[in-house]
Amino acid sequence: MDDVISLSSGDSDVEIVGSFSAKSELLPLSAVRVDVDAVNVNASQIDVEDEGFGTPEVLCRQSLSLVYSTIDENYPEGTLQLLSDLLQPGYYPPRDITTHLLHNILLDPQCPHHLCVQAFNLLMRTQRHHMADKTTVPWDWELLTSVVANQDSTNRRRCEIVRMLLEYVVQTLEDDFQAKRYTSALHHSIAKATLSCDQHFPQVRDVIKWLFSAIMKSTEHGECRETTRERDEQSRIVSIFQRMLSLALEVDRSPALTSVKLSQELFHMVISNVPLRAHRMLLLESLQSKLLRCKLLEHLLDYACPLKISLPMSLSLLLHFMKNCTLAPDPTDGTERWQRWEELVHLLWMLLLSYNKAMKGYLCSSVTEQRGRVGTLVYKPDDKVSKAAIREAVEAFLSRSQADLGQALPLHVEESLTYLQDHLLDVCQC
Repeated sequence: MDDVISLSSGDSDVEIVGSFSAKSELLPLSAVRVDVDAVNVNASQIDVEDEGFGTPEVLCRQSLSLVYSTIDENYPEGTLQLLSDLLQPGYYPPRDITTHLLHNILLDPQCPHHLCVQAFNLLMRTQRHHMADKTTVPWDWELLTSVVANQDSTNRRRCEIVRMLLEYVVQTLEDDFQAKRYTSALHHSIAKATLSCDQHFPQVRDVIKWLFSAIMKSTEHGECRETTRERDEQSRIVSIFQRMLSLALEVDRSPALTSVKLSQELFHMVISNVPLRAHRMLLLESLQSKLLRCKLLEHLLDYACPLKISLPMSLSLLLHFMKNCTLAPDPTDGTERWQRWEELVHLLWMLLLSYNKAMKGYLCSSVTEQRGRVGTLVYKPDDKVSKAAIREAVEAFLSRSQADLGQALPLHVEESLTYLQDHLLDVCQC
């Protein structure tokens, strides 16, 4: 007669049914039954080891021998295909290979566009697998200046190449910045070597000039397909340059001081180029740093204010701007002169929202000092404005606009001003 063996482990039993004898005969597999329900094992509780790739390793020259052969033979299709096959997580090509991808394929004017795109994708993949640092990054400021300064705005594909270069550059800057930030080694970062306002301000000034050029191009009129694509590319380039300015603001770890330099440079660029409202608004709205936006708005509104006052940035100064600022008319306004008053309301809103961040103490400390902090509003003496002062400033704004236009503001502008008043009344301390 067959016997049943019951094995017990913890709260569950595994029942194995089969025959055995004293001779310890081996059971055929078909005679073994495991009662899985009795085991009651939850598969989701089984730990699966997450095998990491460890420290990335550079691809050895032996594995790259065919790649070097295609480079020697000037066969970019083969170079890109072989590298695409070789590039895997945990491995990355040496600097001379990434330099070739960047200089001799992506930036080669004679290279077919689809190969340039492949080279860009490989560079970004390489960056994901192994972040470049000061010793391995394949670009320098001289290269960047040469490419951006000599870009042909009439060639859409060339503009796209410049944008891809800038995307790769800013990715290397940001990745290295974040890595060095957490190890308190920002002084060894690529950003410190290129975008430090303390050490390389002429290069930061270059970024600002390139930013304004991209802003101008991204707002050009024209409805043809090529013009629309060109504007889209330039808009993406605007965003990239703004990311560079954010790094320039933080890399010296003194954003309060650096923001003064950057905001003054941006302000002088605005008033010297006399841009249209569309240019000003794109500049302000694309700024990633609220500190920089706050400082620049303070300069712009002070410039538009005939009655100067010696107040630091505060809610009192904002009310002063509301009562006294008058923006210059924009050439695109035509008969709709109310648009400059709408712009002023918009600028006051932007200033208030940016300054709210400053009142929480975030804007004057570096990103490394902000980690883990919970901000609460801190009121300075000049921030303590009364409800009566707020209503007086709003009434002065409405009175001045009506005197200028000969009629009331459009309803949507008045509503925006009312919301601004309500917000100020909510935060006022008196």
